[in-house]
Amino acid sequence: MEPPNFYVARHVSQRRDLELVTQATMDEAVKSNYDMITSFITNMAFRARVERILAEASAEDKSIVTIRSMDDDEVNIHPGEFMGNVVVFTSPWIDLDSDDPLVSYVSKQVLKHEVAYACFCGVNHIVIAGPKRRANIAQYAQAINSVVGTSLYMQLHIDLPLAEEEGVNTGNGNATQPYDAFSVWDTWNTIRTLLGIIDNVSVRTALRLPLKLPKMEVQTRWFAEPVRMLIIPASIFLPNAKGFPVLSKQHQALIGRYMRLRPTPFILLADTSVPNPVSQFDGSPSRRRIEPATYLAYIQHLQKTQKPLAPVERFGAGYQDFLQAPLQPLTDNLESQTYEVFERDPIKYEHYEKATILALEERDPDNKIVVAVVGAGRGPLVSRALRAAEATGRNIQLYAVEKNPNAYVTLLRHNKDTWRGRVKVIKSDMRSWNPDFKVDILISELLGSFGDNELSPECLDGVQRVLNPDGGVTIPTSYSAHFTPVMAPKIHADISHRLSADSNAAETPYVVYLHSVELLAENQYIHNAWEFSHPLPIETSGGISALLEEGITEGINEHNTRFSKATFKIPRRGIVHGLGGYFESVLYGDVQLSTRPDTMETKSKDMISWFPIFFPLKTPIYVPDLSELDVSMWRLTDDKKVWYEWVVEAYTLLDEGVRFRLGASDLHSSKKVACLM
Repeated sequence: MEPPNFYVARHVSQRRDLELVTQATMDEAVKSNYDMITSFITNMAFRARVERILAEASAEDKSIVTIRSMDDDEVNIHPGEFMGNVVVFTSPWIDLDSDDPLVSYVSKQVLKHEVAYACFCGVNHIVIAGPKRRANIAQYAQAINSVVGTSLYMQLHIDLPLAEEEGVNTGNGNATQPYDAFSVWDTWNTIRTLLGIIDNVSVRTALRLPLKLPKMEVQTRWFAEPVRMLIIPASIFLPNAKGFPVLSKQHQALIGRYMRLRPTPFILLADTSVPNPVSQFDGSPSRRRIEPATYLAYIQHLQKTQKPLAPVERFGAGYQDFLQAPLQPLTDNLESQTYEVFERDPIKYEHYEKATILALEERDPDNKIVVAVVGAGRGPLVSRALRAAEATGRNIQLYAVEKNPNAYVTLLRHNKDTWRGRVKVIKSDMRSWNPDFKVDILISELLGSFGDNELSPECLDGVQRVLNPDGGVTIPTSYSAHFTPVMAPKIHADISHRLSADSNAAETPYVVYLHSVELLAENQYIHNAWEFSHPLPIETSGGISALLEEGITEGINEHNTRFSKATFKIPRRGIVHGLGGYFESVLYGDVQLSTRPDTMETKSKDMISWFPIFFPLKTPIYVPDLSELDVSMWRLTDDKKVWYEWVVEAYTLLDEGVRFRLGASDLHSSKKVACLM
């Protein structure tokens, strides 16, 4: 899987001429190595007519005036097969959020005419200038709402800067507002909220990059949003030693990261024909005349020099933010293709082999060691156990236990063709396997994305009776569940769409490759919720056995319930769409696995077997700057199934550390989609 391709268009932000877009225009752009072209929908003739009507209405003190649609000589585009490769802009001179009611009324009419005509011409992408005044965002959103849905094939893109410039009047009255790094994101979020947008498709953002980038927190925030276009003005380029335009290291890193978004944003190179557009390193204009083609050549160079995709990115290509229901391994027999996906991960099996070597090395080399792989699947852990035995020179008797009758056939074939009859293959649910001997080393790969969500505790409890009470060990020896609040608008949109067909969609924990998300907690803190260790203490396993001997089954799984409550400090405003879940595991000794983004690099770098789990919120919670979130989570059971419940509470901090409760989510429960025992 190669890094993404860049799709680039040349854009002129202030056209003063009458430039009609034709097939020849598109052909010329392609000849110049551009993928797309841009155009304004209407030209200066239309503007002149509208401004003349507006001036006359103002002079006559009219509050309402009608603007008729465009004439042939007032537009820059006409229908054509090539229009799918044209990105159009509405007129930048309209003022949808003007304080003057007449101006805003006329602007809204112009917007409707232009959008309707662009859709008629077959345009798919329409860019609209963002609001000019913080105080009038509701007015702006109402105008945008009037054109949403004009065409099923149309996407609107709000042209917004990455962040406001310090010291610039934001238009909220006459006074300059205090600088707010997140004000532009706040504007976008307000527009989205007022429009009731949940699909992130009908309205997206076109981000304009500045010469001076904001702090990393702002850049990260936009990575979680539906950014469909990056507008890169020529004025943010710098001259290199030879005088050619280049971007700063910071801009290169930002573009490289944003181009990992799905779908990949378009790049609009803006105003490359403007005289002396390139800035010096001190921000002053360059004296060198730069040819427009050199900007495109540089962007193409950036594409060729992108960092290669990491193993997780290659494996997860196409699965970014894609929701998958967790497996039901105890009730469903997995297909061979599912096993094959798991087996693509060499890192996991290398770690298992290392752990098995450590466990074997602790055993007397003169004694035969009984090893069992329970839930053997198609046998990757069996192969690793044999390799570990060869590496340590230990004599082992190896058993492969598998309940899936189809996988059992594959194990038999492997034993004949690959393992040379060295393995005893058993067709049985591990919990009902009852051999007449004890196992010294019990190996399993039952971990789910949250560690225990695929019932590893219940499975290993059920098979513990075969473990040698005199020093028998399990691999893994322990595992823990971890969670953190995340902002994930794309995932929330997907879940919202599913609700019409699945009433449990907002209370289902999903396995998902978290991509376009932001971890909201301070320092991206991830809470360690609870842990399971194996084998069970004798007093616990003995108590369960005593109950079963008396015919009592109610409550025998209560020891596997868990509860955790954590407080997360939220330094910057955002929206909580749910909880990201991860796990860590000690396989044996110092051999560990982790899916946590902050520890995976050191414990199991490049491991791809597990995506995180996502616990959604039915209704997202907005949290202000310097707030706190209390998250409570339960692992529950009724001895037939296991499920989770979770709730999120938001607080703001008052003077002297007093917390004021802002609100709370519903109590969510996955009981209706529980994992069956």
